[in-house]
Amino acid sequence: MKVLGGVSELTENYGASSVVTIGNFDGVHLGHQELIKTAVERAKALGVPAVVFTFEPHPLTVLKPELKLRRLFDVEDRREQFERLGVDTLVVQPFSRDFSQQAPEVFLRDFVLKPFQPKAIVVGYDFSFGANRAGSIEFLRSQAAMLGTGGKDAFGVEVVPPYSLELGGASTVISSTRIRQLLAAGNAQDAASLLGRPYCIRGRVKKGKGRGKTIGIPTANIDPTVESNILPGVYAAYAVFRRRKEKALVNIGRNPTFEIDSMELHIEAHLPDYDGAKDGDLYGEFLELHFVSRIRDERKFGSVDELVAQIRKDIASGVGMLK
Repeated sequence: MKVLGGVSELTENYGASSVVTIGNFDGVHLGHQELIKTAVERAKALGVPAVVFTFEPHPLTVLKPELKLRRLFDVEDRREQFERLGVDTLVVQPFSRDFSQQAPEVFLRDFVLKPFQPKAIVVGYDFSFGANRAGSIEFLRSQAAMLGTGGKDAFGVEVVPPYSLELGGASTVISSTRIRQLLAAGNAQDAASLLGRPYCIRGRVKKGKGRGKTIGIPTANIDPTVESNILPGVYAAYAVFRRRKEKALVNIGRNPTFEIDSMELHIEAHLPDYDGAKDGDLYGEFLELHFVSRIRDERKFGSVDELVAQIRKDIASGVGMLK
């Protein structure tokens, strides 16, 4: 898959035509996957490349910073998911407030039609673009109608309907917002159902304060690539690194037993079956934590012995949740 850091990196000999899909694709959840699969299948049928056009940073972080939006996954994960789905070219367009002020016809002409000459543009049911989101699906269709059919610049518009899933006895339309809500409630299982894969935090293992070793429960401290969306607490998870998969107990919190009024959020993983003495320590390793289920809230204990006893119970509970 070819990756471009914006249309400005496009060479003149890109190709005669393509099928383009446009969106933020935060999380690349099942709804996004359906949209991308539709675009890829359409591109294969036409014998042209499939192009995904997305933005970085997320537009809401620029236009509505007060929301303090956090990406579900990092940019590299998004790239990996697109490649897995068979996308030929990924365009990651830099997004700014100035960029957002373009009229929809200007964006369509200069960033989609001229550079990629699409035979079809595939979008989701709630797609909009351009200044004040004035570029609706109806606008896109009207532009396609103006160009007619059969001409060099003609393109079709294909709209993918909402993708729903049965969740808790009710039909739920899959969206990044709904997934964030589930994660904010600590519901890793339902979030995974909508994502089509477990929610994951990934990053380098950094040196912590070494308390885990002193109490006989060593932990890997993660420096995450993006801020966590999941409710702080204790979770059963899998740790993935060096092409291996280990059961893990993950604590996301502020270590209240040891630290008073700490505002820093720590992500620590204990791997009960991993022998650091034999297999080596994990400092500097890039590690993924795939969340399976929530065990409990983080809380302050009256003594270190009480904390250790609870962690031992948590390990037993967490291992029981993992296959």
